[in-house]
Amino acid sequence: MWGQMITGGEHSRLEEMTSVTGIPVMTKKCFTGEMWGRALNEAMVEAGRMGRDIAIQNNSFCEGVQAITVIVDGGWSKRSHKHSYNAKSGVAIIIGKETGKLLYIGVRNKFCQACTLHIPQDQHACYKNWNASSSEMETDILLEGFTNAERMHGIRFTKFIGDGDSSVHPNVPAGWGHYIQKLECATHTCKCYRGALEQLVKDKPSYKGIGGLTLKMRKRLVSAARCAIKLRSKESDRVKALSLLKKDLINGPRHCFGIHTHCSPDLCTKVTTHSVSCGQTSDAAPQTTNCDLSESNASSGDRECINNDEDLEGK
Repeated sequence: MWGQMITGGEHSRLEEMTSVTGIPVMTKKCFTGEMWGRALNEAMVEAGRMGRDIAIQNNSFCEGVQAITVIVDGGWSKRSHKHSYNAKSGVAIIIGKETGKLLYIGVRNKFCQACTLHIPQDQHACYKNWNASSSEMETDILLEGFTNAERMHGIRFTKFIGDGDSSVHPNVPAGWGHYIQKLECATHTCKCYRGALEQLVKDKPSYKGIGGLTLKMRKRLVSAARCAIKLRSKESDRVKALSLLKKDLINGPRHCFGIHTHCSPDLCTKVTTHSVSCGQTSDAAPQTTNCDLSESNASSGDRECINNDEDLEGK
């Protein structure tokens, strides 16, 4: 039933599917009733209670109110990347970092099918609630969630992990909003790095080819960056972590092209005093690193790092 609802299916399609399998189906009133909304609200309230308990255990407060870190993200009905911001519907969510549970969800719609059929307002539930730009939907929903956090859950979201292009931070609510800090999402950071590499070889085709920015090399560069972020995120000294991470990221291309004179022993097990020019073959033994980025294991290493969904606060 839940699958039918989230894919836009109606009661008739559910009834047809269950009749084939011989499973009794609920009534249409139950299918479209308010039970789902109540269950969702109860789940969010329970998640808020768990967040408060964790904040108390961690002694995390903001002006006497329990404070937690959350993860935010949004989505639209029409997939687009840096173009065509004209989706009719958008959704955004706020999830507790420690609990991994939903704390807030909001939907913005610019379209109502019943209204286009000129059905009177008192004869249908109209879900159209947005007339501004589609790109502003995510920001509006998240600001609503931050503003209502204390009223709904008795907590404040003082840190949030979001996409690099998120516009929430400049629009945080007044009052306690200046306490809010944004932590960059490591996955999105690496995605932007990969995008920049792809744009580079598109603008400069001569950079591609053997000994240059091949597809395999571009993947290795991103994988090396992700491994560096993962390693440095475990440092307790944040200032030292940022300094080391900056060095690792700058050195990433040298490492991937076989120049290990500036590699960190924490990341590379082949720290040498000689250099290998780009495109040349080294006479030394095969290169290996703690991130499994050796020539023989590059694909598996890329897959391990890039697909790692672990939450990293790589600023």
